[in-house]
Amino acid sequence: MRRPALLLLSLMLACTPAASADGQPASFPAAVVALLDRELPQMDKAVAARDRSYFGPALERVQGLLAEWQKRAGPAVLDQHPACTDTATDFLIVGLCKISPPGSICEPTSFFPKVERNTAQCRAAADPRPGM
Repeated sequence: MRRPALLLLSLMLACTPAASADGQPASFPAAVVALLDRELPQMDKAVAARDRSYFGPALERVQGLLAEWQKRAGPAVLDQHPACTDTATDFLIVGLCKISPPGSICEPTSFFPKVERNTAQCRAAADPRPGM
């Protein structure tokens, strides 16, 4: 990753997580999945249009979610759900990577699959059905 991606990641990590409606750490994956479900369609449109203006407000929404979790459930929730924490901080970088010149801010062959794995693990952790 290069400087813009590291700056974006630093900004996201500065406002770390904590809280859904109930503030229980077990609810953090569901809160991240709900965020992804709202943000990914918007990000896909922005990427298709090569519109960088989406990313600033989206970063603020991510920071808001993470700050609320930090406030209500404490910083340990991040360590309890690392795949969700990584997904929340990395999905915007993937979008930026998709509209940036190749090799400019990340390595898609390794970074994209990592984010996809974390997203799948987070979605599985958020699923209330055992074994699903």
